[in-house]
Amino acid sequence: MDKYIKEDCMEYLNKIDMSPLYNKTVLITGANGLIGTYIIYMLHLANLIKGAEIKIHAISRSKPCEALASIFEQNYSFYSEDLNNMDFDKFKVKADYIIHGATYAQPGKFLRNYLDTIHLNTIVTEKLLQKAKRDSSVILFLSSSEIYGEPDSDNIPTTESYPGFCSPVNVRAVYSESKRMGETLCFAYRHYEGVEAKVARISMTYGPGVKGDDERVLGQFIRRALEKKNITMLDDGSKIRTFCYIADCALVLLHIIAYGNDFVYNVGGWDSISIKTLAQEVCSVTGSTLTIDNQQKKQAIEEIKVSPDKVQLDISKICSEFGLTDFKSLREGLVRTVEWNKNKWNLQMK
Repeated sequence: MDKYIKEDCMEYLNKIDMSPLYNKTVLITGANGLIGTYIIYMLHLANLIKGAEIKIHAISRSKPCEALASIFEQNYSFYSEDLNNMDFDKFKVKADYIIHGATYAQPGKFLRNYLDTIHLNTIVTEKLLQKAKRDSSVILFLSSSEIYGEPDSDNIPTTESYPGFCSPVNVRAVYSESKRMGETLCFAYRHYEGVEAKVARISMTYGPGVKGDDERVLGQFIRRALEKKNITMLDDGSKIRTFCYIADCALVLLHIIAYGNDFVYNVGGWDSISIKTLAQEVCSVTGSTLTIDNQQKKQAIEEIKVSPDKVQLDISKICSEFGLTDFKSLREGLVRTVEWNKNKWNLQMK
């Protein structure tokens, strides 16, 4: 098992009573993703340490990632399937809980795979909702803070009741609008079909597992800091983002699926900082320098240009309902993320 992820999950395992999931079957899509990996680790450790007897069925397009390979060699079931082409009528595993996390979340990837992204969030979501109805499952759809679009200042921090303000005709819409439609499908199946569907709107997650080839801003900063000892920014980095450590995110999601009484939950952390401050923090942790390129007028790529200026979720619901207030600080989380990347880098260099 991955040392850093195991340490995190061991620490967080004692922060939740997962007994509602004991002796149940959990189906997870997007198993190789950051969130899927941590949830599977948590469930696996509950089996090892608590005797939970949770049956884990995981689906991802590629074979189990390095972090998961060892636990799927002798335990559980992993299906290397393209969900967009999967025949769910032939998938006979009866699930008590379904977590649908399969998507393309990195802007570069969801733009290159725009139709797959739309279909994963809509067509595949409905297929899983239909399965949840047949199996009488609880289903959790992993949505995104992107569905809020660009809230005005009166709606920051943004509560779950804010309807969102998004354009369906810009480049990010393939992600944000399909997530919104996925939520609508969950609402329809919950309201009309009696499916116990829940939605988690997740802000930017990070931690061990965020690689230097991740096309989002933190992965790029870490790669440049480790490879070149310098981060070069092409704008002023004034946009504000809220970051949630991945173990905190996984913990909240497990609370939602096991205990959540409501339909929609914001999932995030306390640390809202500018992209420039994030770069400075990465430089501080890695001993690197920061350069802001004001000499060349480089045209911002469209997906960055239309991204919100400020993303800050109101997380009071998860705090009050689940008693969760102690989130890992950004500094501590960044140190662990950088250490994980350094370890992977050193192994690659041997």
